[in-house]
Amino acid sequence: MEPITSRLTPEQARGAMEEGALLIDLRPHAEFATAYIPGSMNLMFSRKSLPERLATAIPADTRILLLSGDPAETNAAAEVLKGVDRNPVLGIAAGGIEAWRAAGFPLISLSQVRVSDLRDRLKSRRDDLLLIDVRESFEWELGYIEGSLLIPLGEIWQRAEKIDPDREAVLICEEGIRSSTAATILLHLGVPRAANVPGGLGDWFKAGHPIVRPPKPPKR
Repeated sequence: MEPITSRLTPEQARGAMEEGALLIDLRPHAEFATAYIPGSMNLMFSRKSLPERLATAIPADTRILLLSGDPAETNAAAEVLKGVDRNPVLGIAAGGIEAWRAAGFPLISLSQVRVSDLRDRLKSRRDDLLLIDVRESFEWELGYIEGSLLIPLGEIWQRAEKIDPDREAVLICEEGIRSSTAATILLHLGVPRAANVPGGLGDWFKAGHPIVRPPKPPKR
């Protein structure tokens, strides 16, 4: 399917996804979590950083579709990505989620794990969750949750196949934005269970829950 810039009906968008296109849902993570198109990826719109964040999250040459609840937002995203050859934009999913719902196509929700529930689950030895921190290494060094695994967002796609499918992957970042992207990448790639922590480490810190700070290297 050749790159286009037109607005696609739900039927056309679904057809493009069946041919390998990746649907990028630009809505805020909280809205996205309530109802989204299976196989799509959440990447909240930012005019300034969208190309960089897209390049961080997905492989080169992946063809994409754009969707948002605001037509002006999808138009702006298409304009920002117009000159980016790395990931060709095939078109915009016209009508957003409501058009998809009206067409009778399935929608699903993204599991959410609140900080208070995460704390309780981490204390339970019977819980099978795998907490994955998708921040960058320099953020990790400022403090992380004991038992968590550092996989920066830019490495999630490549390392997805090594994640234990028998455990629930719970993704966390600073605010819940990058971790929502990471959770949907894992689900897109076939990891059976993935959830997001809305509020992220920011809420964890505010609640006064314990963190681990790596020792600083000795001064020379």
